[in-house]
Amino acid sequence: MINLNIQIKLIIFSLIFGFLFSIILDIFYKVIKNRGKIFSCLLSFFIILIMTIIYFIGIKQIGYITFHIYSILAIIVGFISYDLVIKMIEK
Repeated sequence: MINLNIQIKLIIFSLIFGFLFSIILDIFYKVIKNRGKIFSCLLSFFIILIMTIIYFIGIKQIGYITFHIYSILAIIVGFISYDLVIKMIEK
């Protein structure tokens, strides 16, 4: 069983990571918008790979390396919350 303190840290980290991941992808796709398809695919793969490595390093630093379903849900909520914030700002 995971300590409650570690679970809370993991959820907060995952939410923040999902938000930052969405920001980085937005910036990244604006930069490579007019590049070739192969170059864009390779660069997208490496960016996502780097972000995944950063996430796993982050959860290792929190103290628990197991990847749970609520971690995925928290990342998705963070990702969606960024889109909602951007839509609210655009209005």
